[in-house]
Amino acid sequence: MHKTRIATAVSAAAVIAVAATACSGSDTTAGSDGHVTITYMLPTSWAGVPGFQENVDLWEKQTGNTVKLTPVPDANYDSLVQARLAAKSGVDVFAGQDTAKDKAAIMKPATGPWIQRLSPDIRKAITSADGKIWGTPSADGVNATGVIYNKDVFAKAGITTTPTTLAEFEADLKKVKTAGVTPLFLAGKDGWTLLQHRSAANADFLGADPQLASKLDSNKIKWNEIPGFTQEYEALAGWAEQGLTNGDVLTATYDASTTAIATGKTGAIINGTWALGAIAKANPKANIGYFLLPGADGKSTLGLQRPNLLKVATFSKAGKQAQDFLNFMIAQPQAQKFLDANPGVSAFTDVKATKASGGVADLQKLVDQGGFVLPLDQQSAIPQPQDDLIAAYQELLGKRIDVAKFGELNQKAWQNAGNKAGAAGF
Repeated sequence: MHKTRIATAVSAAAVIAVAATACSGSDTTAGSDGHVTITYMLPTSWAGVPGFQENVDLWEKQTGNTVKLTPVPDANYDSLVQARLAAKSGVDVFAGQDTAKDKAAIMKPATGPWIQRLSPDIRKAITSADGKIWGTPSADGVNATGVIYNKDVFAKAGITTTPTTLAEFEADLKKVKTAGVTPLFLAGKDGWTLLQHRSAANADFLGADPQLASKLDSNKIKWNEIPGFTQEYEALAGWAEQGLTNGDVLTATYDASTTAIATGKTGAIINGTWALGAIAKANPKANIGYFLLPGADGKSTLGLQRPNLLKVATFSKAGKQAQDFLNFMIAQPQAQKFLDANPGVSAFTDVKATKASGGVADLQKLVDQGGFVLPLDQQSAIPQPQDDLIAAYQELLGKRIDVAKFGELNQKAWQNAGNKAGAAGF
């Protein structure tokens, strides 16, 4: 999960904070003219996203209503939203709470003409078993994890096509090393960055076995029993052992990784496509591409995250206006304007970035092909034991454990998470 995503599982590009207003907003009230003020709670890290405020201003101008943007410190966001929801006051629009068991108690099902504009696969991915969609997709792009690479570095190393097998990928990394550039940059200090390799590998596992998430959730299969698991992690450990990664894997940061690939000091990183923005910021002229992490069997599957869903509180006195606001923000003209300012891959079939970078264009091509899977953390009912998994990755890349022990640590962390969640079979 991206470092700024907190537990709400929504991206920084979803919304924008324009003022450090206090978090003590009052209930929605209507003015004497019948217009209302909608309170929209959001994490403070979502500030400065181009294009958002202009669309908010346009809706306010057209309707006469007001959107009160209430930024909340990221670390406290979920707890403060939950407090407002429990008090049934002080919030009309919010993000997160996707795993709530009784969604109807805190949020309204979303409706609008945008449903038919969603790509069929994405529509299916966000529709719950009861046939409802619990939240309105935001205008920002959807994301996927995989290999983000510097096309110029690869070209100078004599690499003309992207790899489709682990053996081909390793051969390419060796070519980059021979050319005098660090082949693969892993940022282990931030921890969450290492889990992007896990997400990419898990997508291949899920593509090979669509029932894998349910098997893991019911403890019917162990991690080290998943076909391809051992080969995938032996490859990763081997890259570190052979000097195909940066020497400071355990102390390198996410920012260092995006700067390194932007400036051509490394050939590739394994991360989410949200990193493309940071790379472009470090070097707008960087020639960047994206491909899927090869699966152990030579087959790769795109793991595409659900679009970020924004919710209208069940108790909102301005529920109709709040839903109208969210629908307006993703109507084709507004969604296109937003994506033009923040190039990415839209959840809507009638919205595509007009200035797509190489990486965005590569992801768009994969999305258009269809056949993607949801990431494990969006399929599983068990909260992911991220801290334990990060520690296992650090031990493996630090060459303190082998892949067999890494598999044992993964399974132990999963067992503990399943027990804590009270999942059947644990």
